[in-house]
Amino acid sequence: MASDTPYKVDVVGLGIVGTRTIELMRRHPRFSVECAFDLSEEVRNIAAQTFAGVDILPTLEEVFCRDGIHIVYIATPPAAHADIARMAIGRNWGVFCEKPLGVDNDDSENLTAEINATNVAQAINFVFSGAPSAHEAKKQIDAGLIGDILGAELILKFSAWPRGWQAGAAWLNEQSQGGMIREVGSHFAYLTKLLIGQPEVTQRPIIEYPASGQAETSVMGVWNAGECRVSVNARVGGVRRDIVRYRLLGTKASMVFEDWYNLILEKPDGEIQLLDPKEAQRQVAYERQLDLLAAQLDDGEKRLADFNDALDVQRLIERTLNY
Repeated sequence: MASDTPYKVDVVGLGIVGTRTIELMRRHPRFSVECAFDLSEEVRNIAAQTFAGVDILPTLEEVFCRDGIHIVYIATPPAAHADIARMAIGRNWGVFCEKPLGVDNDDSENLTAEINATNVAQAINFVFSGAPSAHEAKKQIDAGLIGDILGAELILKFSAWPRGWQAGAAWLNEQSQGGMIREVGSHFAYLTKLLIGQPEVTQRPIIEYPASGQAETSVMGVWNAGECRVSVNARVGGVRRDIVRYRLLGTKASMVFEDWYNLILEKPDGEIQLLDPKEAQRQVAYERQLDLLAAQLDDGEKRLADFNDALDVQRLIERTLNY
């Protein structure tokens, strides 16, 4: 497709992430959001008032009756991803899917094999695929800035779960498909794969659940990536500032991802910011990801995480939660 022609997009799922991505795509010159669907009639009515020019459809079947669509963005809870992705594959439409890929490993393995057997474009919304922090970290690690990597630390601390801005997404507090390890930990599992290697779980984590059927409130465990150990320390509760921090421990220095997008070189005598503050922004990461998605649709070259990456992450996360 010509580089000035927008790709036509259908969106399934109009929660916070789905609507945010519609807003981003509507501002991006390479995407045109044509229609969208959500199970909730109330949500559909709000979307119809918010997104002029986007057809908000009453049924999922109507989404897949459209012609001329290039890619579907799936922003539903993870248990629904596979069925919707298969509908897109059946129409030979590209699939841009939220993480985690799913919660049933067997089904996700089958789905990954199915999409790999086609020429359908595939990408997963791991934020570090496009974030300048991850790209700069990879460049500096390869250049030897922190020396050999000895291990890593993932620290997640939330005063409440779901977080305040996600309070309407009740499924995030379901043990079956929600929780902070699936929702947030998946991103850092992918980052570990990107920077160190595919992590594995070889010992049972310590996990606390507040009540039957509810998502975890505490996880302490270890992921092993080759010779490197990644400690995982996650907790919900208390009146506090939320913390999302990932530290790579090197023989020369350490490298810290603070609040996702800030990248800091850490030494005993002080810290150095490795990114211009203008680059260390959530909005920039989202925009870069869409740039990469458009380029991938243009030439078919992989630039974002694909279903194979997402399956590796899902296996790790489900092993963490169900050792």
